[in-house]
Amino acid sequence: MGSKIVIGVVAGALLLGTYYVEDVLDSEDARKVQALTGPEALTWLRKSTNESALASNRFPTTQDAIKFVRQLYDQGALRVIVPEEAIRDDGDEVYADALVVTLPSEKSRRGGVWQLCAKEIQREGEKPGDGTAESHVFLWWD
Repeated sequence: MGSKIVIGVVAGALLLGTYYVEDVLDSEDARKVQALTGPEALTWLRKSTNESALASNRFPTTQDAIKFVRQLYDQGALRVIVPEEAIRDDGDEVYADALVVTLPSEKSRRGGVWQLCAKEIQREGEKPGDGTAESHVFLWWD
């Protein structure tokens, strides 16, 4: 009888753990989808009336931010967006502090885009990976 209780408790714990893990994975997937939702960066920056619409601590002017996004596209980025969750409106101006860059799968184009992204990641004091596994890079300036 005692072993049946132990087996029942273990099975219940495993079941509870499975629900918890599934919930965490579902939350992660929702955050990933949310991070990939937002306007295309060049369009958003060009429409901005803010003198420094993107990460003013990194890009003093909106034109500087536009130049950086163009560099990403020139190197082969498939898409650059401003994630909705990074756009702020303080009542006076609208600004953002992040970009999401979609990396190309072709190695010849991927390297240049990754180098630009890795430089920004290092600038923020983080250690970038090697860029081989990612399909998107989240760039955030504090």
